[in-house]
Amino acid sequence: TARQDVYELLKSNLYQDDAVTGEAAGLALGLVMLGSKSAQAIEDMVGYAQETQHEKILRGLAVGIAMVMYGRMEEADALIESLCRDKDPILRRSGM
Repeated sequence: TARQDVYELLKSNLYQDDAVTGEAAGLALGLVMLGSKSAQAIEDMVGYAQETQHEKILRGLAVGIAMVMYGRMEEADALIESLCRDKDPILRRSGM
């Protein structure tokens, strides 16, 4: 749906830094923004993924990031390149 109000509510849940809630929020952010190629969503999700220490949150965000770029083909190439070079193996998986 790419609704900003829903996105903001989910983002506040993500920022609670609770592993289980954060993983679910990362997945939900991707579902809400599915295929939207939202630069703000990508920036927020990648930024938080690089900051958090919770592997569960990283897993949720990795899949969520991929969902935001779903169906975008060549438009996703720059992000894919960037993610594939990330130091975190879970984030690199998001670029595959």
